[in-house]
Amino acid sequence: MTDVNSGMNAYGEALFSLTEELGSTESVLGDVRTLSEVVSANPDYLKLLDSPALSREERLGLIDRSFSSLDKNLVNTAKLLCEKRLSYALPKALDAYVKEYESSRGIERVEVISAVPLSPSQCARLKAKLEGITKKQIIISNTHDPSLLGGIKLRYMGVQLDGTVRSKLDGFEKRLSELVI
Repeated sequence: MTDVNSGMNAYGEALFSLTEELGSTESVLGDVRTLSEVVSANPDYLKLLDSPALSREERLGLIDRSFSSLDKNLVNTAKLLCEKRLSYALPKALDAYVKEYESSRGIERVEVISAVPLSPSQCARLKAKLEGITKKQIIISNTHDPSLLGGIKLRYMGVQLDGTVRSKLDGFEKRLSELVI
């Protein structure tokens, strides 16, 4: 599976490089998001594109008819994956494009997990603090997990910071169990 992931990253990165050269990165980003939504909502469509029951011409024709309004380089990337019967991995290539775009523009996604949903003002303060630390534009997604009891977990830039009450209680319990009396 790692080979497919790295291969799809390469397709997404190559498409990004091409659109940067052509100056169409912003418009293609919109098309990438549109295509991502379509294939997420219709997972059977990708299975159809990889189906041996359809000829190569039929499969490529489906892509042409379905996505004729999208950027031609994006459509050609989808067609190339279809020819290689890798359409099932198209979402990974699209994700790689978005990640490459965000990386090049200094955008960092931060996942915030909290015991209760954060208020808009809490999100704004956290965003400002993280932007000051990372010197990047921050996009926060907040999920809540009542089992945390309080505090927050942050996941960004490949790091997880855990400042939850649950984590502190677990650490305290571990230290207590290691005490020799």
